[in-house]
Amino acid sequence: MSIQRPPFAPDMSGEEFRAHYWYKDELAAICRQNGLSSSGTKAELEERIVHLLIGETVHNQRAKTTQQRRKQRSGPITLQTRLIPEGFRFNQEARAFFQEYYGVNKFSFTKEMAAALRDAEKRNDQEMTVADLIAVYDSSRQKNHTKANPPTAEDKTYQWNGFVKEFHADPQSKQWKNKLEIAAFLWRKVRDRKGEKRYTPALLEEFKDEIEQFAKPASGGSTDQRMPE
Repeated sequence: MSIQRPPFAPDMSGEEFRAHYWYKDELAAICRQNGLSSSGTKAELEERIVHLLIGETVHNQRAKTTQQRRKQRSGPITLQTRLIPEGFRFNQEARAFFQEYYGVNKFSFTKEMAAALRDAEKRNDQEMTVADLIAVYDSSRQKNHTKANPPTAEDKTYQWNGFVKEFHADPQSKQWKNKLEIAAFLWRKVRDRKGEKRYTPALLEEFKDEIEQFAKPASGGSTDQRMPE
């Protein structure tokens, strides 16, 4: 015999509240009826209500931080743009930035990126940047690849574009003329072994001897970013 869920009451315990399933619209209504913010995820609404039931002061930090972010006028987006104090938004301007960064004609924001921004707002993280958001995006794409769902050609292009951009951003890469050739060499090393398909400066030390055999001193260089075969 199933236990019928009781109606919400301000005097029920937090434990009793958690023992039952509540729809998000029900939680939002309870919050509004009790003077709480009704915005946020289902988990945030539940947490807000439990704090109310156990008599703790409810601080909606995320709502305050979200308001702070939305009040800012966002300027040109760079990797160093701080999401909250510089007013980052998931809009067409941001989409264009990510399209250019990855060298693709179409880019879709992911639920992981949205969740990361919500979490930053909840923690009042004033230092999280667009570069951190890119790391979240790249990590989520990597984790979603399984034997049943291997990386597509598009996924591999994203990974290569990210790899070569990170390589070019490393000051150490400026010492060579044939930077793209070295990046392609390192990419093949990373691509064909287990682990995350990202550039790290440690790769230069790991493959130092092999790189020295074909590296050319800097005096210009190509900006071609085609994927190596």
